[in-house]
Order: sequence, then C-alpha cells, then structure tokens
Amino acid sequence: MIMKPSKVLACSSLLLSLLAVAGCKTKSAPDSGYLTDSYRMTEQRERFPFQRVWVKPGVDKNTYFAVIVSPVNTRYLMENTGWKAANPGNLRLEESAQDLAEYTQKTFIKAFNEDKARRLPVITEPRPGAVYLDLAIVELVPSKAVLSAVAMVAPPEAGIPAGIAAGKASVAIEGRVRDAATGDVLMMFADREEPPQRVIDLKSVTWWEHAKDSIELWSKQCVELANTPSTAKVKDEAFFKLQPW
Repeated sequence: MIMKPSKVLACSSLLLSLLAVAGCKTKSAPDSGYLTDSYRMTEQRERFPFQRVWVKPGVDKNTYFAVIVSPVNTRYLMENTGWKAANPGNLRLEESAQDLAEYTQKTFIKAFNEDKARRLPVITEPRPGAVYLDLAIVELVPSKAVLSAVAMVAPPEAGIPAGIAAGKASVAIEGRVRDAATGDVLMMFADREEPPQRVIDLKSVTWWEHAKDSIELWSKQCVELANTPSTAKVKDEAFFKLQPW
C-alpha cells in the first residue's frame, strides 16, 4: 500500500520531533546523600556514559575478576523525593519500591552473567579480586500519563509528591564499586535518564515501568566498562523507540 504524501509528511514531522526530544540532554539529579564524597565526581565523557564519575587514582581494574551485586537501595528515592511523606504508612508503596530494587539488582546480575566475555562473573561471597557493585535508585518521576490518571499508578491510591507532579518522567541512579576485601571505594557514578519516546506509551500506566529501559541500559554500560580498556570511550545512548511496550 502506497502512503499518501500528506501521511508521509505527518509521519516525517512526528519522527523529527521525537528525535529532537530524544537528543535533548537530561540534567543531572541533585546528590541524594547515598554516596560519600559525591562532590568528587565530575563529567568524564571521554570514557564514561554517566553524567558524573569519580575513579580512585591509580586503580587497576584488571586486578579484579568477579563482582557481587549488592541489594539495591531505594531509601533515598522514598525519602528525598517525597514519596514517603506523600504516602504515610502506605505499605503497598514500600512493597512496590522493593520490587523496583529487586528488578534493578536482577537486571545487573543478568547483564554480567550473560556477558560472553565473562570478565566479571557474579559471585555471592566476598573474596580477594572481587568487587561490590552498590546501587541506589535515588529519583523516579512517573510519566504525565500516570500523573493524569492516579488510579492507574502502581500501587493504586499512591499519593504524588508535590515536588515532582509537574516534572518530566525520569529515573536517577547512583552507584559505587568497592574492593570486596578492603572496602575501599574504587569508583562512584551518578546518572539520570528520561524514558524512551514512544508513539503509544503503554508503559506509562504503571508507577515505575518506564524506568526499566534506563536500568537495562545502565547494566549494559557497566558490563561494557568492565570489558573495555580504561582509555576506550563507552558512549551514552539517546532513547528512541517506535514501539508501544
């Protein structure tokens, strides 16, 4: 079937507008308090895909051969961004935040386990030559579709913090890599992403579903950083998906 010129023009305009939005640079999230000495982090785009990074001087990543992915922290997400204050005593919201934490941990474990290079296999007990990967989801802003239909938020009846009700959908992460034997912090990073642009955004009907794409991206980027030389650049990705789920 041949598409009419008017429809071609309309589709082209839609694609261009979505690509323009996808190419916009997302601003960094404020420090949550999760990372000690977070002021040390700077933008290092020549190597890292994250907005801010700090690496311990002289650290040699090639001396490490395994990773322990710690349980993911959501305390700062709940307290600093107002979810807990807007939902006092809402155990279902707490359970949903825990679901988000477990999904994030499992996604990172899967990314390392499915890495064909097996550069950092996942282990569960500390040993020399291993690192801890500590992660925290520190901000989550639902999409406007959710905010306009609170009954569809997961969990239902969740109150929307006043400070984020007018914001763009986004998710922010903070992380650190620690020597499993000494506890020394080897690296810190922080990043905030906006969800993919979608023609039909079915993911907007849940509280944190839109964060899954960003979490998956971060997990893959961490694996790539482990696999590439310290001088190689790991690029960030602009989200753009013409799909409804």
